[in-house]
Amino acid sequence: MQDLGTRYALFTKLPLLQGISSGELLNWEDALRLDLDELPASAFPLIRQGEPCSHLLYLVEGELLREHQSADGIYATRSLLKAPAVIEVDRLFGLTPTYEYTYSAKTDVKMLGIRKGAIGSHLMKSEVFRINLLNSLSAIAQKRAAALLPCRLDNAEERMRHFLGTLFRDCEGEVELFIHMKELAHYIGEMRLTVSQILNRWDKEGSIRLGRGHFTIYDIQTLLKSLKV
Repeated sequence: MQDLGTRYALFTKLPLLQGISSGELLNWEDALRLDLDELPASAFPLIRQGEPCSHLLYLVEGELLREHQSADGIYATRSLLKAPAVIEVDRLFGLTPTYEYTYSAKTDVKMLGIRKGAIGSHLMKSEVFRINLLNSLSAIAQKRAAALLPCRLDNAEERMRHFLGTLFRDCEGEVELFIHMKELAHYIGEMRLTVSQILNRWDKEGSIRLGRGHFTIYDIQTLLKSLKV
């Protein structure tokens, strides 16, 4: 087992905690209770979409499977979250402080949770943490605002890529979308046949793998990089 100094040095490399000294974190030991939870790989959800955000949660080691179901039940997404990462920090406060995704352990994971109350009583007293948090929330807001800006999309393929970009805006690597072609066609304002032709071409080119009622994108950023907005 790691000693406190080594463990807290690891914590200072996590998002939002970068720049805070391990000594400063050690001084908050009793209040923050920075203990790692080690959890085995499992399909059982650790966090469910819609549950209240009661902690600032970190994925310290391993990978989480991240899934989202649309409110109307028409589509669902699946992607991976890799350590080190902070989990939905933008959902801690505000109008709907609930999780946007369901998370399960894809691999063995180590996670760290800090009570929401300790953020105000301790972490927010650190100027470094406040700046890190502001930068993180600003980046999230700017990415989402950029995705909503009007843009000229001259053909169905560009509209398809743009739609995928809104769904997987913060994702890298392999992702999955569960949706029927008819519904996907409605989302991008095209005929089902046109959507089918695009997906089948992408499948032949090796960009995606088509399945029944869903498809896997091997590298979402590679697929999106040719989108001109």
